[in-house]
Amino acid sequence: MNLERFESLLAESGLDAVVASSLENVSYLSGARMVMQRLIPDRLALLLWPGKGDPAIVVCKGEDVACRDDCRIDDMRAYTEFVTSPIDLLADVVMEKGLATGRLGLETHLLPAAYVNQLRKRLPGATMVDCGNLMDRTRMIKTPEEIDALATAGQATERAIRSAFERASIGESEKEVADDITAGVTAAGADVMNFMFLGTGTRSFEWHARPGATRLEAGQVIHTDVAGNFVGYWSDLARTAFVGTPSPHQRDIYSRLYETHVETLDAIRPGLLVSELYSVCQAAYRNVGLPFQLAHIGHGLGLGLHEYPMLKPSTNEPLQPGMVLCIEPAYLDPDVAGYHIEDLILVTSDGREVLTDYERARDAQVIA
Repeated sequence: MNLERFESLLAESGLDAVVASSLENVSYLSGARMVMQRLIPDRLALLLWPGKGDPAIVVCKGEDVACRDDCRIDDMRAYTEFVTSPIDLLADVVMEKGLATGRLGLETHLLPAAYVNQLRKRLPGATMVDCGNLMDRTRMIKTPEEIDALATAGQATERAIRSAFERASIGESEKEVADDITAGVTAAGADVMNFMFLGTGTRSFEWHARPGATRLEAGQVIHTDVAGNFVGYWSDLARTAFVGTPSPHQRDIYSRLYETHVETLDAIRPGLLVSELYSVCQAAYRNVGLPFQLAHIGHGLGLGLHEYPMLKPSTNEPLQPGMVLCIEPAYLDPDVAGYHIEDLILVTSDGREVLTDYERARDAQVIA
């Protein structure tokens, strides 16, 4: 956690306290990761962080045991599920800390309206506003520990894809290849797979294709987009390969897409606006003669998948050292195939460092 950055942004915000409720932000502020927040959304975990005074965390009894192992918050309150309302317990803590008439930041874009309304009834004197932007801007600059975790996750996922493609053969099913990638990702340290998308032939242009019984046939393009969860931190990597010897057309499309990837990566530097980077990528497509079809060219990555900033034309955030970004050019050859490359990039003080081995992706793998 970047405590200094968070507390500085909290002081600038005019908020008296922040109430985190999402898995990502509770994990970030507490150091503990309670996956049941995602699996059972009503089993709330809520973290109150005042501008002055000590923070407190509200968790469900039973979850508190595991939470204590990693939690950096000393003040932990537990509610009994179906007996005590977590919102009521949070309101009690807010009043105890003298914040009942304060300005509270909530994740109103994520916390269900019923809970927000319940809290407003319990704290009628409080002013409640969304704090999503504050948390986004805190988490967009990674600590060295976070950078190491993301690099480890990305590199492990890349190795799993490359190794599975090396072992794959014509005639195998999509599911068999996908299962091999999944086994490699989990063997490398992933707790769970966040997603596994893989498609061949015309299914390769379904960006989120679920691998099935379709067999790999010579002449096809195969595309996979893979994300694992490594103790809370995401990997997200995409690769395109050929089944059998690729045609000149396939090689040409992939080569041109890769060229746009490199040109975009080479433009990354501190101070460049996200919108300007998007324009660089758009121009790179134009330079190689590929239609540009992308609403965004990537996103931040961390405890969440699409972290701030989203790399889209309306984002005027300057790139800053410590940002970790996924850059993912793609091209859809209508009714034929989809091509997609995705790598992990760290913005540095003098440019960028590609954390995954994009150079090995210069030539797409061939499955024989």
